[in-house]
Amino acid sequence: MSETIEIPEKYVIVSAVLLFFSVAVTGLYLAGFEGTGMGENLMDQNGSSTSFVDISDKIEDNPSLRRYGLASVKIQDETKIFVTGYGGPNALMKWEDGSLVSDTPENLKDPDTNAIGAAGCDIDGDGQEEIYVLTTGDQYGGRKDTKDRLYDLQNGSWVDLLKNSSATNRYSGRSVACHYSPQGYSFFVARYAGPMQMITMKDNTVQDIASKYSMDRTTGGRSIVNVPRNGSVDLFVGNERGQNFYYNRTGDGYEEVAEQLGLADASLPARGVTVYDRGEDGDLDLAVSNWNSKNKIYSRESDGFTDVTPEDFSRKGPARSLMAEDFDNDGNTSIYLNNIASRQKAPNRFFNSRGEEIPIGDASEPQGLGTGATVADINKDGTLELVLAHGETGSQPLTMYRIPNDRSYLRIQPLWKSGAPARNALVEVDGKVKSVDGGSGYLNQMEPWAHFGNVSTPVDVTVTFPDGQQKSKKIQDQTATIDYPER
Repeated sequence: MSETIEIPEKYVIVSAVLLFFSVAVTGLYLAGFEGTGMGENLMDQNGSSTSFVDISDKIEDNPSLRRYGLASVKIQDETKIFVTGYGGPNALMKWEDGSLVSDTPENLKDPDTNAIGAAGCDIDGDGQEEIYVLTTGDQYGGRKDTKDRLYDLQNGSWVDLLKNSSATNRYSGRSVACHYSPQGYSFFVARYAGPMQMITMKDNTVQDIASKYSMDRTTGGRSIVNVPRNGSVDLFVGNERGQNFYYNRTGDGYEEVAEQLGLADASLPARGVTVYDRGEDGDLDLAVSNWNSKNKIYSRESDGFTDVTPEDFSRKGPARSLMAEDFDNDGNTSIYLNNIASRQKAPNRFFNSRGEEIPIGDASEPQGLGTGATVADINKDGTLELVLAHGETGSQPLTMYRIPNDRSYLRIQPLWKSGAPARNALVEVDGKVKSVDGGSGYLNQMEPWAHFGNVSTPVDVTVTFPDGQQKSKKIQDQTATIDYPER
């Protein structure tokens, strides 16, 4: 049953005194690291960094703007980063000649819509990911004046499939994710004070199929993450007003079982969420960041999820996005928590897979107005880059970080029947599993790859596609694609 809530007509923006940039971005952030205890950039005995190093100088044409969500999307066989603009233009960025540069066609800029979340997904089966852009119309929640955008690349030009569609979203929202539903790839949209949606294509027509599966619930939707399991894909939705949702895939439908699984947390205002194989047991566990409330790590057990949150990770703060990746290629997953310093210093935080805090280095950003984030090996060197957006209460440039290292790695991109990335696929290597992200963090989407550090080739890889089909292959190279079994 849908829950009806009241939302203020206007979004009351918290006033804040911001430290403006009178020096270079790098210098400003490094100055703020003093006294944080976790901002030092450490080196190992071989001279490699063990924490993040600022490479924001690799971003060309990087003005101070208000931005929210980021999505790493595959466009014409190349990973690009879509950056939502809030009170300004969107941007599409690519790596070229040693820098992250703008590659934005005019009809993607759309400067007046106040975009907030974005994701890529091939819902029409043409082999090319469409880009869903979630807008707010400058409304905190409820009805809005603007429409969302669903961009489809047709004959070299981007066309908005929602422009004349009755399925277009007229409610403010937060996050959107690519989800493999019983009807194929779809965009799941977390609305705020409006019924949630699941947008797909059938007979060249955009359709909202959320009501068919009783997923059109109304609450304060914030974050979305797919949980591949048992040859299908479950869906977790983190909510701010009311309990979280966990949609367990049951044949051709879903059952909402968050309370039974121990994930409801009705009193916690969810923001970011991510999945990772914490116990290296082949099951995906959950980590959730909550706004100025205790953060949580849940271990998947046979009968549900168990709260295994250590004290470090639980500490309250103005949490935004959350990512779990092997940033330094040491074979272990780390967790990055992005905060927004809208009222006072609020350094970002870095944890090992157990949730114990570790040095973060340059990516601390104690005065950063962090909103969205994405992870991608954008320069194709085998080490992941972390790109952060800033906004809400002020304008700041994008920032970019990496942990330099010379360790081995393995990168796998499963491909769907159409040839597009098989988002929601589960990739297993040496007993460890990783999912190909459909949407995670908060407002964001990560690259359509499964990245493993400290792996030597040749190695056996097994991919479980979102429809349950499996394919095993011995991989010889550090970077490889794996086709769907029927291709």
